[in-house]
Amino acid sequence: MNPETLAGALHGAWIRWPQRTALVHGGRRTTYAQLGDAITAVAALYRDLGIGAGDRVLCPLSNRPELLVAAGAAWTAGAVHVGADHGLTAAELSALVELTGASALVFEPAAGAGDPFAALDELRAARPGLRVLVVGGLAPPEGCVRLSAVIAACEAGGERGIEVPDGPDPADPAAIFVTSGTTGRPKAPVSTHGNLRMRWRRLADRLGFGPGDVHLAYLPLSHGFGMMMAMSALSTGGRLVLLERFDAAEALRRITEEGVTVVSGSAAHFRLLLDRRDPARHDLRTLRMGIGSAASFPPALLRAVYDELGMEFMLMYGSSEGVGVVTTDRDDVLRGSVGRPSPGSVAVLGPGREPLPPGEVGEIAFSRAFFPVRYWGDPAPVADGWYHSGDLGRLDDEGRLYVLGRIKHQINSGGLKVDPVEVEGALLRCPGVRDAAVLGLPHAVYGETVCACVVPEPGAEPSLEALRAELGGALAPHKLPRELCLLDQIPRTPLGKVDLPALRGQVEARGRPVPA
Repeated sequence: MNPETLAGALHGAWIRWPQRTALVHGGRRTTYAQLGDAITAVAALYRDLGIGAGDRVLCPLSNRPELLVAAGAAWTAGAVHVGADHGLTAAELSALVELTGASALVFEPAAGAGDPFAALDELRAARPGLRVLVVGGLAPPEGCVRLSAVIAACEAGGERGIEVPDGPDPADPAAIFVTSGTTGRPKAPVSTHGNLRMRWRRLADRLGFGPGDVHLAYLPLSHGFGMMMAMSALSTGGRLVLLERFDAAEALRRITEEGVTVVSGSAAHFRLLLDRRDPARHDLRTLRMGIGSAASFPPALLRAVYDELGMEFMLMYGSSEGVGVVTTDRDDVLRGSVGRPSPGSVAVLGPGREPLPPGEVGEIAFSRAFFPVRYWGDPAPVADGWYHSGDLGRLDDEGRLYVLGRIKHQINSGGLKVDPVEVEGALLRCPGVRDAAVLGLPHAVYGETVCACVVPEPGAEPSLEALRAELGGALAPHKLPRELCLLDQIPRTPLGKVDLPALRGQVEARGRPVPA
């Protein structure tokens, strides 16, 4: 098994640390030997089903051991793992099968639904040739394979001795992490074994991951960031504690009980961990490293992470396409920078896609010479050698990159552009504000107006006038909120990003706030 592939990385881990605990999920513990047996057995099952080199296996599962087994088995068999969100409808699953040409699906029945297989039945009627493997304890429909039974047999020690195949080559495709893209239509960026193995090993080496680390995984493994953190843990002999979703109380309990050393997430995740900790019940002294992504981190939050949690911190900026910049430099992080990209790897481009000088704001673009972005089945040639991120940013004179929000999310107020991320950052520094997000709402005169959506601190009820007065020293007049909507919670995606459609729905359901 080639160690420069993802299959080889997992194989090396279960050979080197067979008796160490690899996964913790609820009350279930899986050793590296059991994980290896399960991956090998499911890879053999894939081959028996005719799933082989280059075939795509769509895997829209929640955070559970079967997802990692299914991915590892795909890599071992030479197939391509396709990560997608759990809970998709039949129509959405069918679109992803069409997009990726998937020949197989690993399906998780809908928990608590009247008919947990309704979406699967509809999908199979539309795509009768699809091979389906089902996880969980329910008996699957006729013609489907019960994947969890194979894994359970391995954990009981009954599947040893299955031959491990030679596996893929580093240049072979390994994974597709489906993304909605900037247009809202799904995209299928594909990465090779060698590229992912190199990048994920470099991350693990930089952060000093090893067998003594315990990693808490609540970010969805169906996304590239979540899988990157999981594989960086497993390839270095660490223990991966899986949570199906983020819950601050459960995360704090697991950190205390398991001695977690590494956590990752968005600013909202870290803020909730800080807010909900109870020194009488939670021991967080084992934490040594935090990895942040998905949204901007206010300096006050970062200082609390450093000082109150006593951990080091890596800030990551990137996308499912495999582009990105990272930094562990505390000074750069506290400045609001996402790091210093290698010379020539990143540019800030103007309206004509010309490189802008330091200090000027434009679109962040990544050189495809450094980041070989490609999409599954996309034969179109690359026009200018750049991957255009859709993000606004600037570079300073010393090469630091600053991310200033999404281009399409800019608010056009009377012809003047407002960056919601800048306003959100300022709001989070205001007294009485626990969390905040910013929307552009239609306005008869200005076209759009700035609406501040605020979750107040307990006992506080900030007014629009007070917030505008507080923000007046930090923001230009056209950037000040003209409407205020007080909420119990900012809706966020599993990655911690603001769920803009859900937020807009909440604001509209409450009726338009009284404007200033």
